[in-house]
Amino acid sequence: MKKLIYLFIVLGIFATYSCGSGTDKGKEEAKEEKSGSIKDCDDFLAYYEEWVDDYIKVIDDYMNNPSDEIVATRYMELMTEAIEWSTKWVALVDCADNEKYEARFEEISKEIEKKLEEIGL
Repeated sequence: MKKLIYLFIVLGIFATYSCGSGTDKGKEEAKEEKSGSIKDCDDFLAYYEEWVDDYIKVIDDYMNNPSDEIVATRYMELMTEAIEWSTKWVALVDCADNEKYEARFEEISKEIEKKLEEIGL
């Protein structure tokens, strides 16, 4: 089970840094988010940063109690969302192509890597 979790973590990080091309439909989907709509690159990054904070908390909770089914389920949901975030990012071509926003996206994403290093993964 532990190897499977590590695999999902690695896949999530890989998906976060993946590149690809977006479509107009993808752009529209990326504009909608949990508590409202994403109006611009700054909004997207703010929502993404909140998600990363939640993800890091769930990683902590999971590592402290891997037998907790609720935490394990939430962890798997967030792994799926990791792929969605990278897809949404790529779909926001204007943001992804802007060095300022790309640097911020990578900075936020590296928080996950730092956390994984802390716990020895």
